[in-house]
Amino acid sequence: MTNEAFTREDLQGAMRAGILSPPQLEALSAYLDGLRQPSMSGIDAEELRFVRGFHDIFITIGLLTLLSGLFFLMGFSDTWALGFSAQAVVIWGLSEVFARRMRLALPSFVLSVLFLPATLLALVFGVAALMDARLPGSQSSWNGAMGAVEGLPLVLLTAAATAIAAVHYARFRVPVGVAVIAAGGMSCLVAILAAVDPLRVDNHLPWLGLAAGLAAFALAMRFDSRDLSRRTITSDKAFWLHFLAAPLLVHSTLMLMLSGLEGAGAGDILQALVMLSLVVVLALVAVLVDRRAILVSGLGYFGVAISMLLLSAEVSDTVGTSIALLVLGSFILLLGSAWVPVRRHLLAPFAGTRLMRHVPAAQ
Repeated sequence: MTNEAFTREDLQGAMRAGILSPPQLEALSAYLDGLRQPSMSGIDAEELRFVRGFHDIFITIGLLTLLSGLFFLMGFSDTWALGFSAQAVVIWGLSEVFARRMRLALPSFVLSVLFLPATLLALVFGVAALMDARLPGSQSSWNGAMGAVEGLPLVLLTAAATAIAAVHYARFRVPVGVAVIAAGGMSCLVAILAAVDPLRVDNHLPWLGLAAGLAAFALAMRFDSRDLSRRTITSDKAFWLHFLAAPLLVHSTLMLMLSGLEGAGAGDILQALVMLSLVVVLALVAVLVDRRAILVSGLGYFGVAISMLLLSAEVSDTVGTSIALLVLGSFILLLGSAWVPVRRHLLAPFAGTRLMRHVPAAQ
């Protein structure tokens, strides 16, 4: 019998039947995964377990088609609150089938991601509908609904939607749910600050994004440190938190840096060099913690920076775009191909330090 004899769904079924405890499930899964000897280790390959076959994709197409039809059907309803409430209820019902009973990875992922926004929109438009007598038209548009619930009501509704999403995660245990809850928590914080001083939130949005990104990154590293071998769903939770943190960190940092440079009258060349420097730093961090999602969010800025340098050299738009794409593609391929040796050399000075308690060892 090989390690392919039992799928993870089989083991999870054994746990639900009381044959295995959750710790035994994780230990057995790690052991079976360890029997594989791939050309690249699972750690460095950064394997994702949110799709396991075309059956998952086929079911997901059906889910998205069904939910899209339900969304367009809402156009015939007099209130968006009823429509989004129906969306949230249907998503929960589908989760019972595809996430809890069938344990299909990709459908579970999609349903978990969609549940929080559907719930929040149902609550916002529901309260707006109750207030429609005082503010006519508040339930018929997004701006009208937000105007009806701004301030403390929006804080409470966002917190309630996040709490309901946490219940959804507690029942279905889909790894991406941790990132969804984290995003809900960030939204609650922004809603609280906006209720206190909306103008200050607008003026300090990049700083808020940076703080949120750092918090998500710290939480992701906490999960990563609990599964350095990257063999359990704890690693999947960390991946989605990194996926959430990366764009917040990259975009907020660049907004702060570029706004400062523009205020100082810096030219395009200096701004492009700053972008490239940030991408280099992101690449080092990504290789160090062995998470490519951190770097992916900065690749677009890498291409923009190359284009800015070429335009400063009076290269035509068509040629500049072509060269930028060639350089960007070459950078991705070279770093991806040399990821393991580069990481080995980068981690060498940190051998035996506390850092190695939080990142996977070099292969």
